[in-house]
This record gives sequence, structure tokens and C-alpha cells, in this order.
Amino acid sequence: MINHRRIRTVLLALGLISSDQLIKYFIRQSDGFYICNYGIAFGIKISEIFFWTLIAIIFFGMFYFLKNKNNFLIIKNFRYEIILIISGAVSNIIDRITLGCVVDFIDIKIINYPVFNLADSFIFVGTALIFWKILKLKI
Repeated sequence: MINHRRIRTVLLALGLISSDQLIKYFIRQSDGFYICNYGIAFGIKISEIFFWTLIAIIFFGMFYFLKNKNNFLIIKNFRYEIILIISGAVSNIIDRITLGCVVDFIDIKIINYPVFNLADSFIFVGTALIFWKILKLKI
């Protein structure tokens, strides 16, 4: 039996990742404004070994969390938020693997804020929605 919910979830994630990657591609090809961020969030510089170690710890932490069936309700409550966060992270990791850096192109000049990209926005919005839901639902 086809699980339409899973198919929609995968398509949503692929759509988010593709939109970020396509925008970055067109900006790079059209000589639009972008910077190559070799650091992590907000341009913070760390060593490459530390970066990949951090990614591995996060990945295995998520795997450990997800293998526990009691966490299913948490995942169910935060499904779209988790899709946003994972899609943003995957898109930035694609940049890091293929380009050696993360392409940031959104520059809000009216406030002194670091340059960021659409994937960063996915991560931020997903995280903010999780915190909002936790406060609202008192989980």
C-alpha cells in the first residue's frame, strides 16, 4: 500500500532543498551578490574536522532519538518543523561538499545582520516553530 503521507513528506523536503539549490545556482551563474561562507552559522570559523565531527554527533544523536518508538508522538507533533530543519541542513551540506563552502546571498542592509541563505531561513523558522509549539502546548 502506498503511504501518501511519506510521499508528500519526501516531496516537500526535495522541493525545499531544490528551491534553495536552484536559487544559489542562478545567483552564482548570473554574477549576483553572494559570499562563500567557510564557517558555520553566522560565519563562525571552525576547523573542518570539528565541523564533520559535529555533523556526525548530530546525525547519530538523531538516529538514537528516532529509533526509540516512544519519540513517535514528538516527531508527529513537529513533522513540518523537522522537515524544514533537515531540508535546510541538507542543502547547506550539499554546498559544503560540492563547493567547499556555503553560498549565502541574502543581505539585510537596514540592520547589521550576517549574510544568510534560504536554507538558513528554513532552519531558523523550523526551530522557532518548535519552540513556539513547545511553549504553546507545554510539552
